[in-house]
Amino acid sequence: MAKHDVDPVFRALVRSINESGQAVVPVTLTVHGTVLRGSLVSEARYFTDLAERVPMMSALEPSSGLLGKDYVKDVESESGHFLHLRAEGMDGDGDGLWRIAIADVDAWSLPRAEGVAESEGKGPFARLVSG
Repeated sequence: MAKHDVDPVFRALVRSINESGQAVVPVTLTVHGTVLRGSLVSEARYFTDLAERVPMMSALEPSSGLLGKDYVKDVESESGHFLHLRAEGMDGDGDGLWRIAIADVDAWSLPRAEGVAESEGKGPFARLVSG
């Protein structure tokens, strides 16, 4: 199987979500033949949600400092290579939080945003299209 480059549009979407810290974008992903549906969230939101769901996982949150400076540096340096998904509607253990390498995403789709006002529809790209 040939190695492909990461879609620059998708990488920009993930980067914008991470920079916003609060944006939540519904998405459908295909990762090695598995279809995942849910919402893209920022890395910061991912770690916060993880600690809320399983309190002992709070050590994984870089800002906790519990795993040391090298861990924080490693997470920060790899941040742009991962997306964070709040998965929905899968059978079994598929629901929950996923951290997925962006390079592993084969395809992606955004659902139709019905009922979203134009001013709200800019989402994580608001800083790019304003002014």
